[in-house]
This record gives sequence, structure tokens and C-alpha cells, in this order.
Amino acid sequence: MTIFIDNVLELFNYPSILAFCITSFIIGSIPFGLIVTKISGYGDIRKIGSGNIGATNVLRTGNKLLALLTLFLDISKSFAFLYFIKINFMLLLEKELLIILYVIISILSLLGHMFSPFLLLKGGKGIATSAGILLFINWIGAFIALIVWLIVALKYRTSSLGALTASFIAPVIFWFLYKINFIENLFYIPNILILEVYLILIITILIWIKHIPNIKRLISGSESKI
Repeated sequence: MTIFIDNVLELFNYPSILAFCITSFIIGSIPFGLIVTKISGYGDIRKIGSGNIGATNVLRTGNKLLALLTLFLDISKSFAFLYFIKINFMLLLEKELLIILYVIISILSLLGHMFSPFLLLKGGKGIATSAGILLFINWIGAFIALIVWLIVALKYRTSSLGALTASFIAPVIFWFLYKINFIENLFYIPNILILEVYLILIITILIWIKHIPNIKRLISGSESKI
């Protein structure tokens, strides 16, 4: 833990790092679902269906293209910024510091989406933004998680159940891929022992916390259908 803290402190010796971290949170905070539905004349998406700002609730407007656009933008929040960090810092930072920066940026992007200051610290459930992080880590693991979500969501016509199932199994998927050497160990730092699966576990916990109201509705049988 001491080594980890020392690495974080060393990372923030670079003046631009703090600015990038703040920017990642702000970009993550942009409520694209709310913006695109208002611009398209559908009003406040928070007053439709489940009240969520994500692509699934945008789909309840009946506009599939708008839902796909929201999905793409929410995925890009995390993936595009992580890729930007990779391009700009890969040659400037030691691998250990770069990996810590990936972790910090990933969590800040997700927290921004879930607790957007533009929505008074309310926000989305984090599924699409988490998908962008998984896609950055390894597209195969992200694809498997997507298949799990689709199977469960379509079978039970309940997006939240699919999201909860996929997020629950995602750490297992990535751990398995890592153990069979099918995934590059991007998030391993000697003597600090940060694996990509630990980051995904944190993401899973955050997703389940945000889905507590959905879990209650699932138990009571009142959860909205797709």
C-alpha cells in the first residue's frame, strides 16, 4: 500500500495529470442521454420510463437511432479518454505510473457518469461507461460480458437484470482470461499487485450500489421492462 501511495504522489508531480483527471470526471459527467433527447424534441428523459438517462431508457422514446447514439457517446466517455491518455503518456510515464493513471481515469469517468454535478450528483447506472473501460482493457472480455447482458436482458425483457448479471460475472470473465494468458496483464504492477480484475471488481460494486432501487423493484416484481 505504501508503494502504491508513493506512486500516486509521484504521478501527480506531473502538472498536467491533475488537469486530465478533472477533465475525465467532467466528460464522464456529461448526461448525453438527457441532451440528445431534449435536442431531438422528446423532452426530459428523466420523466420517461425508468427515469434513467441511459440508452435503455432513451430506447423507450421509440427512437432506436437516438438510443444507439446515447450508447455510443456513453461508451466513448471512458474508452476515448483512456485511449487519449495512452497515446499522450505512454512514452512519458513509466509503466507503473501509467497503469495507476488508467485506474484513476477509469474510476473518475465512471463516478462522473453516476454522480454528475450537472444533475445535482445524480446520474446514470454506469453500464455503458463501464463497457468503455472493459473495452479498453480487453475487447474479448467486454464482448463476453455484452453477450451475457444480451441473453439475460432479452430473456427476461429487463435491462437492469442483464446489467447486474453481466457486471457480477465480469470479474470472473477477466480473471479467467488473465489466468489462461489470453489477456495482456495490463494492470499488473510488481510489488503493488494491481490486476485489471480488481478495477473491474470496484466497477461491479459501484454498479450494484447504483442499482439498489432496481434490485428492490426486481424483488417486488415492479421493474420496468424493455
